[in-house]
Amino acid sequence: MFPVSPSEKLQTIADAILKLSDYYINNPLAETPWHKKYCQIAYRHYYLPLNFIRCEKVIERGLQVNFFENLTHFIDWGAGPGTASLALAKSVKLKAQIKKQVLFDLSKSTMNQFSDLHVDFINKDYFDFLDLRTDYPNKQNSCLLFSYSLTEVTTLPAGWDEYEALMILEPSTSQDGRKLLNLRQNLIENGYTIWAPCTHQQSCPLLNHSKNDWCHDRAHVAAPKWFNDLEQLLPMKNKTVTTSYLLARKRKPKEKSEEKTSEIISAKARLTGDSLNEKGKTRQLICRNDQREFLTWMHKTIEPQIIARGELIDLPTDFEIKSNELRLKNPLKIPN
Repeated sequence: MFPVSPSEKLQTIADAILKLSDYYINNPLAETPWHKKYCQIAYRHYYLPLNFIRCEKVIERGLQVNFFENLTHFIDWGAGPGTASLALAKSVKLKAQIKKQVLFDLSKSTMNQFSDLHVDFINKDYFDFLDLRTDYPNKQNSCLLFSYSLTEVTTLPAGWDEYEALMILEPSTSQDGRKLLNLRQNLIENGYTIWAPCTHQQSCPLLNHSKNDWCHDRAHVAAPKWFNDLEQLLPMKNKTVTTSYLLARKRKPKEKSEEKTSEIISAKARLTGDSLNEKGKTRQLICRNDQREFLTWMHKTIEPQIIARGELIDLPTDFEIKSNELRLKNPLKIPN
């Protein structure tokens, strides 16, 4: 689903995108210049659609593990134009259960500039100041949503740990991704269970066994013709987009409720790397515990499979472990 249509000439949009891109490169710590017309044009027609797709992918991952069960109130902290809230409101599977959407941003005018996209929001409230400790009830049924807002701060806002659920998206860069991996441990120490992308609550193997790796997911972009035409005017191409994310709740998933956290070796695994073709084998980084492991197809015994980064799979019981490789003997069932 693509959330917008072009309201400017494509060359005008392309010029605005390049100008905003240069601004971000030259001012990495500065706030987005929402008051500038070029920023509004670029964000509406380029950054917002791509971030919307990222949010759709994370919502899809959450639905796969039943993360949203009984969550009725969503507080979008640092909402900007409301991209993440828009993705929630347009989710066919979630729309009926959402009772309230709350958007907070220091610049209320930012949300007003994109208010025409908010018509599908459910019982929406807007705030330019929000104290999470006192200003909002229903915390036991509420999800705090941070979509590309934590990259601009050093700590979570006061009161975050009073809420049942957290949905966090960050840029899929090494710096932001590894920052999120450290935050993951903080959430666990404060009583939260990570529902996705992790299949376990042990220490993160990418953080502990690598100095550069970080966890991120990938979504394919099914863009309309006008967007593809727009990209012909740009040096950037977006056949796929990536994002780093965490979905956490105080309540444990039903299948984990009786397990001892320190002993979890899940039958589930998440593909955290792209397929790598090597001499005699194909490998793909997976996560199922605190070890850095690769799912491996040895070419002499089995035909390699292509599985998208980020997919959750069921591991068979008959693989062979060699060093950090889980060598498959039979094909995996690939998720639809």
